[in-house]
Amino acid sequence: MTEPTEHNPGERTFPHLFSPIRIGRVEVPNRIVITSHGASEAFRNPAMNPDAYLEYLRRRAAGGAGLIIAQPILSDPLHSITAETQDRHGRLAELVRAEGAILLLQLTHLGVFARSEADVRRPPLLGFQGSQSAAGETAHRMTSAEIELMIEGYRRTAQLAAAAGFDGVEVHGAHGYLVQQSLTPAFNSRDDEWGQDRTLFARRLLATARNEVGPDRIVCYRTPTDDLRSPEDGGIGFTGMVRIVRELLATGHIDVLNTTIGDGGASYARAIPNYRYSEAPNIPAAVRLRAAVPVEVPVIGVGRILSAGLAESLLARGDCDLVAMTRAHIADPDLVAKVRAGRSHRVRPCVGGNVCVNRKLAGYPEISCLHNPEVLRERDLAPTPAERPRDVLVVGAGPAGLKAAEIAAKRGHRVRVVDAGDRPGGRLRAAEHTAALGLLGAVDYLVSELGELGVELRRGTTADAELLRALAPDHVVLATGGLPVGPDGYPDAAEGLVVDSAAALAGRAGQRVLVYDTVGANEGPLVAEALATRGLHVVFLTSCETVMPWGGQLHRAEVPAILRRRCTEVITGGLLGDVDGKHVIVVRPDGETITELDVDTVVAVEPPRPALNLVPALERLALPYQVVGDALAPRTAMHAFKEGHEAALAL
Repeated sequence: MTEPTEHNPGERTFPHLFSPIRIGRVEVPNRIVITSHGASEAFRNPAMNPDAYLEYLRRRAAGGAGLIIAQPILSDPLHSITAETQDRHGRLAELVRAEGAILLLQLTHLGVFARSEADVRRPPLLGFQGSQSAAGETAHRMTSAEIELMIEGYRRTAQLAAAAGFDGVEVHGAHGYLVQQSLTPAFNSRDDEWGQDRTLFARRLLATARNEVGPDRIVCYRTPTDDLRSPEDGGIGFTGMVRIVRELLATGHIDVLNTTIGDGGASYARAIPNYRYSEAPNIPAAVRLRAAVPVEVPVIGVGRILSAGLAESLLARGDCDLVAMTRAHIADPDLVAKVRAGRSHRVRPCVGGNVCVNRKLAGYPEISCLHNPEVLRERDLAPTPAERPRDVLVVGAGPAGLKAAEIAAKRGHRVRVVDAGDRPGGRLRAAEHTAALGLLGAVDYLVSELGELGVELRRGTTADAELLRALAPDHVVLATGGLPVGPDGYPDAAEGLVVDSAAALAGRAGQRVLVYDTVGANEGPLVAEALATRGLHVVFLTSCETVMPWGGQLHRAEVPAILRRRCTEVITGGLLGDVDGKHVIVVRPDGETITELDVDTVVAVEPPRPALNLVPALERLALPYQVVGDALAPRTAMHAFKEGHEAALAL
């Protein structure tokens, strides 16, 4: 390890985090790991440009992560690997290893997962029996010969990794994919050798991987610490997992154990915990498994390890030997470099919004991040110095305005921000009253960065023509957000009956509340949950066919059940019909009445109206301006952060 100096004081503060570790015969420069995650479908497709993913991983290796596990090749391993695929993996290994990181390639097959018709070239889902995926498709039961072909597919991928210059491979035995299916009675009740000894498939894969990469490279195995599924329910349970891990370690092929929890499906939300969880909620299960086996190879602790301070404490206690900080690196690729330089306070935090993994699970071709738009756009969105510094006025201190101010200041512009409110954050500020309080970390980070960059932030200041004339900016970024629809859309409602989310969460809600959600994202359910938690009688009504269809799959794995437990009633596919005073009628789209209610408050979760009152003044004064965020089109906070960033680059 490099001796701590005035240039890297973080190494003195975090001695365990920055100490090297030997995994097998390979020395890893520090204990910080980026685990495998599907980030870019373009990199997997030989016909598409791989450069975005190449730069994405190179950037994080340059930031200082010690061990990186690249995304797997998810094409069916029964198919051949093209020369282009081999070449781009070689380029990836060269770029990442040149930055000093150790690089592994994950070996996996999804098995009975999702559906096959997304790609007409795909074969049926493949399983150890004719199981049905959570998406409802039935798998083909592989013959013994086809299982051998599957092992051959894994071998070819391990061979690719070795030939491309990777430092080893990881066999993925978790998240409910094929290897974990082979170990789980509910997915493998065969009466042949593959079912009589359910560890056979995993052991064969480990032996194959070791044979291909040799003794000088790493073989990692990813395992659940507990599948959170009882044997009575066709699962393994903690006791069964202990036996399996013991048998797999006994092969002698595993150099490092990478942990997770659950068996995919609904438990995936626990494996990748969001803002509802404190930091590192899955470490106790890893400690328990390690004690029960015991595990003598290094163990990677995984699951919402966000800060260097907590990572250091986990290592110091011996809870794990390496720490996975994957989503933390999605949020800030310079995390390690900042910590090493003693600038931990300037790390852009992962706030647990899970935009990254939710995009992947939704089938989108690229991941992103709630408040780091540069993910997979590192070159396109790099804040390069401005050719001519300008005086920039940002109106609005919500996500779009704050982000625009940050990037404009980083580019060398002279920036001022004005906001009519007394606290920054815009509509996102209301999240502080909900289970999504952690999202405000994105706002706090930007406010702190503006302070570091010397940007003036005027709160409680309304922008008007007089202010514009007085400040005389060269350019204006209009990030004024949106105005709630409010009672205008409900002319027959009693006075004060209809309020927006922020007002309701601030205390303007009676005992009987109807939360009416026409957006289908996270806001409505979060508001309903928060109000019900206060003891109010809440009916949640959505015009969508399901609860929060656009809220992200991992959130949807948890939130509907929470609403059913806490709300008086949950109604999907309904519309708010007549509102007469405090009496409301809920109907189906065809007009059929679902129910009638007497309520004290209706919380209208509807798209706000863009707040563009300043536009006439800007045009009279002939001031150049850009409109961003909800003022342009009311959408999500992710869109607002992205547009603020892009607006600043356009200056």
